[in-house]
Amino acid sequence: MNSTRDPRLLRRVIAELEGVVEQVPAGEARWVLRTNLADALDNAGHSDAALPFFEQAVAEAEEAGHWSDVGWICQNWASALGNVGRLDDAKSTYLRSAGAKAKAGSPRVNVLGSELEALRVDVMQGEAERALPEIESRLQEVRAWWRRQRAGEPVPEAPDLVFLARVLIGGLDIAGQANQTLARWEACLGVLSEIEETQRALGEGEHGLARTRFNRYFPLLWLGRLDEAQRVLESCLAVFRRVSDLPAEAATLSALADLWDKRGDRVQATGLERQALAVRNRLSNLADRSISHGNLANYLERLGAAEEAARHRLAAIVYFLVIGHGQHLATALGGLAILIRQAAAAGGHYELPRLAELLARPEFEPLQRTLTEWNVALDALQARIDQIVEEARRGVEEEGEAV
Repeated sequence: MNSTRDPRLLRRVIAELEGVVEQVPAGEARWVLRTNLADALDNAGHSDAALPFFEQAVAEAEEAGHWSDVGWICQNWASALGNVGRLDDAKSTYLRSAGAKAKAGSPRVNVLGSELEALRVDVMQGEAERALPEIESRLQEVRAWWRRQRAGEPVPEAPDLVFLARVLIGGLDIAGQANQTLARWEACLGVLSEIEETQRALGEGEHGLARTRFNRYFPLLWLGRLDEAQRVLESCLAVFRRVSDLPAEAATLSALADLWDKRGDRVQATGLERQALAVRNRLSNLADRSISHGNLANYLERLGAAEEAARHRLAAIVYFLVIGHGQHLATALGGLAILIRQAAAAGGHYELPRLAELLARPEFEPLQRTLTEWNVALDALQARIDQIVEEARRGVEEEGEAV
């Protein structure tokens, strides 16, 4: 349950947990239920609503001196804080998790894993150059434990091989994120190779390895190695299709669309993004559907198909309004403001189609079905769309007046 992203399942889980959590007597069962409810809210994209439950669970576990539980609950709480952009609080909560794990007498690798996540927050806050040596210092510890484990030596600091590998892979991912921020693309490729090597040592199958290898495409694009990036993506796509990993298939199709857009072939890019959207329309992840609609809108704009682009732009905005993903919605509205600004500069007036017109078109039947399943009031939704478009338009006008 903690890892699911299916919105319908999560809504049912949330409703059930909300109904029982306050009926459970104080103690471990209640703080675990609070944490489960918080995790479900966080996975459903309602991280703000999850935060009070994490806070209450930590307070109860801390009062009982149950430091092991304080450690893992703080870890999840920190992740949710990061999701809502409270990065300073996320960092301090990761460090609080590390402290609780140390107090509980957990192995050093458990503590170090939380410290690495705190350093990930530093990277997210623009401190990659300062944080990278600290990340590498901790990675050296983890690598040494990994070599000892592989050699059959006892490692009291990291007794569980699988958990050790997870921390190593997580730390490498953080190093990769720092190197990507610093545009050190060759270093990114080196990190990804080490992750894949670690996974292979654990006996990871071709599917799992392909999921890691997929990430090579981004640094390869920046290095201008487009043919190599295409080979990576096409080989991953074949694996994902063979094992019916539809989310990964859609992500790969979308990445191939990005690659062909970089080559200047917008027709190919558009076709591939349509394929990605067709797959995502069969899945429950509405945020990914919205992203494909937004990408498709951008490619269609570049092809000069403004009316069709506007329909997909509206679909992207609607999905984000329904699921409440504020950060993605802000990005979509930023793109809308650019189009409004460009139209005004050309003496025109940018308009989105009406929601009813969009839903009447067969290609948007998945959106219509989603709105029905979520019991969305269409008049209220149209009013909200009108409001945010008007706010974007006013913002553009105020920019013009200030110049």
